[in-house]
Amino acid sequence: MGSSEDFLLPRSAWRGTRELVLHLAAVKWAMGSIRALVQLRIPDRLAEGARTADELAASVDADPSRLYRVLRAAATAGVLREDTSGRFSLAPAADGLRADSADSMRDVFLFTTDPMMWRPYENVQHTVLTGESAFASSFGKPFYDYLRDHPESSDVFDRAMVQNDSPETFELFRDVDFSKYRKIADVGGGRGSFLAEVLRRNPECLGAVCDHPLALSGAGEEFERRGVSDRATAVATDFFEKVPEGFDAYIIKRSLQNWGDEDVRRLLVKVREAMGPDLEARLMIVNHVLAEPGTPDFGKLSDIEMMTVLGGGRERERDEWNRLAAGAGFLSVSEPSAGQMSLLMFRPS
Repeated sequence: MGSSEDFLLPRSAWRGTRELVLHLAAVKWAMGSIRALVQLRIPDRLAEGARTADELAASVDADPSRLYRVLRAAATAGVLREDTSGRFSLAPAADGLRADSADSMRDVFLFTTDPMMWRPYENVQHTVLTGESAFASSFGKPFYDYLRDHPESSDVFDRAMVQNDSPETFELFRDVDFSKYRKIADVGGGRGSFLAEVLRRNPECLGAVCDHPLALSGAGEEFERRGVSDRATAVATDFFEKVPEGFDAYIIKRSLQNWGDEDVRRLLVKVREAMGPDLEARLMIVNHVLAEPGTPDFGKLSDIEMMTVLGGGRERERDEWNRLAAGAGFLSVSEPSAGQMSLLMFRPS
């Protein structure tokens, strides 16, 4: 494993059992190294130009020798580049690890590699055998209860969810005619960054983000920052019990995978009740749609996180989404693509 080309090999390059096992083991070595560099903001420092380990160590008060070993490991993983003089620079893929990058996923990376998200994977077997989330087994309480009791961890989670609203997410709504849906409810939308951007792009629309009071923290500031505070509100609610009435579109984005079928059905029933007799209203779900059996799919990996960390959560195939929606009083009016994040649209039946 002496070069980045030898690391994280595509499956076509796995020559046998030994290569696969070493490849899987090396992922842990790489992730730990990269997390340390991101915590030290090394990618931000390298954005200014190539530097040696000694120069970088001086800027972060680290041991030069140990930092060099971590840097060269990250270079082997393809995140950095090391030249023959020992100077390190950013590889293109590392741009998303910078805090100031337009496409930054730094907070997402720090969240997914946080100890609270790492420890459950020590005991996936526990979930398989008992049905209890490995997270609850490790930390003594369910994931969301843990976040409520640990504000710092909750802040890491919230920042990651904001960064998860990638340009690709907004692209899913490219063909949606929001002139038909002038009142938009973002159910479970946290501090409202996604809703704010939707409203910014559609100045004729009004909107409300609906979530738990703690999740809504900072929504007012977010609306003000995006220039939509006159058209956006935050509604504190337990959306399993009540969803605000009177909206033309109800968006539920990247969250339904967090819950089991019964909880998803409960939430969708509340949305259907909120729509009342308005048959022109729409339910818009943004979620991964699993590829067919036998087809590799990123969602089939993230599904393990839903099961292990959240217990009842799961990624779903298109037929599963349609079945859940039908059970709550909806009919599908879209053709979502499988194997990727998709927009699923439903109308009241």
